[in-house]
Amino acid sequence: MDKSPVVFAVVGAHNSGKTTFIESVIKILKQKGYKVVAIKHDPKGKAKTDTKGKDSWKFQQAGADEVLLVSPNKITTFTKIEKEPHPLEIIKNYTNADADFVILEGFKWYKGFDKYEVIRKEENRELMLKDNPELKGVITDYYKFFPSFDINKPEEFVKFLEKNY
Repeated sequence: MDKSPVVFAVVGAHNSGKTTFIESVIKILKQKGYKVVAIKHDPKGKAKTDTKGKDSWKFQQAGADEVLLVSPNKITTFTKIEKEPHPLEIIKNYTNADADFVILEGFKWYKGFDKYEVIRKEENRELMLKDNPELKGVITDYYKFFPSFDINKPEEFVKFLEKNY
């Protein structure tokens, strides 16, 4: 019987510490034997995904609808799309079905999954998702919210995931 993965998003302002926190969570989950998928949102389409002049880049520039780069231990795909799909559609169509956890970085304005906002004292801002019912917790070094998780103790967040999902 297939099981659905736990899907949640870590959201926050630019440079708030999302990626560093997610990296730590992935390492802990992998040490515990879980299969983890991470999906990063690039809402402005500016992330570097390929190197200019390399073969896969050349194939994309030539107009290929899909380019696959195959190595002994991974396959990287580049697929042209008409419009950005919803994260749950991405998970359904592009990820391995047997994942235990799917961690989304970003996608804060999309509906349909739990969100955890990263906010640090040095940012000097209010929560972006303060009144959003999908906000299930805050990852922070100071902010008072229930529940909140210490940004410097990702293992506590992983324990929460295991207990609550």
